[in-house]
Amino acid sequence: MAVRKVVITLPEELYAIVERAREVEQRTRSEVVQEALRTYFGEPVYVPSDEERRALALTLDEVAEAPARTRDWDRVRADLHAER
Repeated sequence: MAVRKVVITLPEELYAIVERAREVEQRTRSEVVQEALRTYFGEPVYVPSDEERRALALTLDEVAEAPARTRDWDRVRADLHAER
């Protein structure tokens, strides 16, 4: 698949959201932005449940408070599914 490189400017708050998601999900900045664009343009993408979103928000807060204590996203999801 051919790719093109683009440069974009983001407000500080959007950049922070991208960075936090990237760290927690262990994805590249490009992957996070690509998924956002796919969602915007209506391509099917994985949509987390409300419970998964809450777990992600808690994890993002933990990363902000103590980056050395980051948890792997697969582990967070496994823990969430184990609670059901």
